[in-house]
Amino acid sequence: MNFDERYDILHEIQKDRWVSEVAAMRERGELARWVSTYHRHRLSCATDGTVKFINGGYNLCQKLTFTNGDVWLVRFAQKGVVCDDLADEKVAMEVEALMRIRQETDVPVPKVHGWGTAANNPLGLGPFIIMDFIGGVSLESLWKERPDKRLIRSDIAEADIEYIYRQFARIQLKLFQLNFERIGSLPTPFTNFVAPIRPLTFKIHDILQMGGVNTFGKRSEGFESTNDFFHHVCMQDWEQLSQQANSVCGLWDAKNKLASFNALRLVVRDFVHQDTAKGPFKLVSEDFGLSNILVRTKDDLTIVGVVDLEWSYAGPAQLAASPWWLLNSRLNLYDLEFEAEAEASAVILDRYLKHLEIYKRVLGEEEERMPDIHDKGMSSLIEWSESSGALWFHMLLHSGFNYVSSIPFAQVRKHIGDGRWDKLKSTFPFDSLEALATSKAQQTEEYEKSLEQVEDLKTKVDTNQMDMDEFIAAASSLLVTRVAGPVAD
Repeated sequence: MNFDERYDILHEIQKDRWVSEVAAMRERGELARWVSTYHRHRLSCATDGTVKFINGGYNLCQKLTFTNGDVWLVRFAQKGVVCDDLADEKVAMEVEALMRIRQETDVPVPKVHGWGTAANNPLGLGPFIIMDFIGGVSLESLWKERPDKRLIRSDIAEADIEYIYRQFARIQLKLFQLNFERIGSLPTPFTNFVAPIRPLTFKIHDILQMGGVNTFGKRSEGFESTNDFFHHVCMQDWEQLSQQANSVCGLWDAKNKLASFNALRLVVRDFVHQDTAKGPFKLVSEDFGLSNILVRTKDDLTIVGVVDLEWSYAGPAQLAASPWWLLNSRLNLYDLEFEAEAEASAVILDRYLKHLEIYKRVLGEEEERMPDIHDKGMSSLIEWSESSGALWFHMLLHSGFNYVSSIPFAQVRKHIGDGRWDKLKSTFPFDSLEALATSKAQQTEEYEKSLEQVEDLKTKVDTNQMDMDEFIAAASSLLVTRVAGPVAD
């Protein structure tokens, strides 16, 4: 499924307006004066003149240096990228993850000096974390194939791949030792943030922010097991498909997607690891991979820092042992069946499988070698996920905007078998399928008209006939978030 372009346009304007506010406060010195209030000696600090903003996928960061040489980073959830209603929760969950990791492991995450919700930010810039700045080089910047893509290059020496994977395996094994009693939001002993029982996942946030569909549902009772949770997450794909305005591209596409996503809901139990289905549950950080790694230099690939632990929650052990990140790009983005992309996607799949063999080997070796590891089940979970097909199912659970010809979806179908898959698709009542597909096709026509209106408003901003605030108000009035189930509690 594609993003809703109307929200894309709106959020880009929101982000630009907000970034200009942050930049103005930085230039006036307000940002530095505020951060200095968090230093235990109230020392003054200054923004680093050589480094402007440091941008992550969901965050905007500024490096600051104190008069005694301390170097900190202030990190904001980016407006327009992070949903306003969920930004406080996102930041609080990351703080809880960082604090517990520092308390119970030696994984090199930054020390948190302060944090706050939007209401606690006197500058009005939204929720924030103030933390140590970890010097080093982003591994992603060294390895990615193109500036605008996360996929790592194919010419990286296997010895370097193994060296990074071995270090990362040790980090993941240490994180795998953190246990939780239930699936859901992390406990909040450090922040005292009042979090809902249900988790804030990477998938559910992006469906809401970029698709305009609230798929939380009412989950005040939590989740009894992995099976219960997986059914809930699969329903999010179904709800996104049925509710997002531009989720289909015509009548045939609507029928195929509706029948396929309905079939996916029917095979959840096939991919549940029953021995760990009722716990203990583990720390799951759904966007955690090679892009979160800082290395010493381009020539010394020793990991010196682990950053950006957002979208963290307590989840099934099998999701914590889900190596989607081996190529640093989600395989959900690649189409195995569209003729123009299939050949290149097949090459990427082959690369992934070769990297998986390297990672499984080094993970198993490190699991045996590390004396302080009491839970040695991670490597066997990955082996099981590959043989059962859950490896690919996990990738669909981790991300929204799935489509039926992507690498993981195609691999799930291959594992199930064409005969059984076709039979599962046919279980959708024909009359209901026709009615839903027709409704979705009509919804697409309405979407195109609405998109034209938003684009016309954007043109007025570009030609100085409308300012950003006027655009945000006008565009927001045209967009109504669709609630697929009861609003999140």
